[in-house]
Amino acid sequence: MNNALPFAQQVLLLEKKRAVLQGLIHLSEALELLRSGLQAMLQLGDGGQAQVSLRDMRAFETIRTRVAQLSDGELRNSIHALDQRVLQSLAHMCQLALQLVDDARTSALDLEQIQPRVNEFNRFARTAIAMRILLERRGQFIEPLQLPLPQHEIEQRLVSVTEKEQGMTQALVSHIQDMRSDLALMLGNPACSASQQQFYQVLDQALAANLNHIEAGLSLAELPMPIDSIEVGEQQVMAESSAQPEPEAEAEPGLEPETAASGASESQSQASAPIGFVPRLKAWLHSPWHVGWKDVGVRGEKKPSDKN
Repeated sequence: MNNALPFAQQVLLLEKKRAVLQGLIHLSEALELLRSGLQAMLQLGDGGQAQVSLRDMRAFETIRTRVAQLSDGELRNSIHALDQRVLQSLAHMCQLALQLVDDARTSALDLEQIQPRVNEFNRFARTAIAMRILLERRGQFIEPLQLPLPQHEIEQRLVSVTEKEQGMTQALVSHIQDMRSDLALMLGNPACSASQQQFYQVLDQALAANLNHIEAGLSLAELPMPIDSIEVGEQQVMAESSAQPEPEAEAEPGLEPETAASGASESQSQASAPIGFVPRLKAWLHSPWHVGWKDVGVRGEKKPSDKN
């Protein structure tokens, strides 16, 4: 996973990967529900219709019309031929899904490539199930449709995605707690203006709401205050908290070397002084998600390099 992506994109990407993997696991369950629903519809009439969507009912009637003239043997051969297409489609779909989940360069948009494969598989598999039911209605036995899913590989990826989500959650909680500690210091500063107080209070309340959201086990993609939107409204506060630049004093003739060295030392000291809260907040928002709040607390301090 590309750690240089903004936090919100990282969260969205992980959630989409989870959805792809869980979708594969639920394939068999969805098809079994379709099979039982169609059987109930045929056996119970109106009493079974609630288990099958109108779209599936129409598709079933279309298939029944098309195979009505086929002999039992012809229908069986058609089912076996279709089974091969189902298995082929399933293999291609699973292979693509696992490759996209594994590739660190995969984007949320890339994951949409799987949908046409899912649609193709569903079309083949649902047709094969409907044709089986029609053959069974003729009193013929046929083996149920088997779906050899790579269950172990899928579960391994789900564990990996879960671990990454937990790591991001823990890091985010730590960052928010650090930010609230700094906000408490800012709010307790007598020199803090009324507008700064208001901004910091609103920000602290929003961060507290995010913590409550996370502790409730809710999605990081649905934070009450998205992390990437924290800097909204910061400009006025930044302007007030920025000191007015002072004119530079002209160098006096005969300046002693010791004085020059002292000036250089003072400049270095200023370069390494703590930066203001709002500039620090802006720097953190534009950092990769693994960069901690404490990592951007000093002027001139380099951010940790991106980790792949």
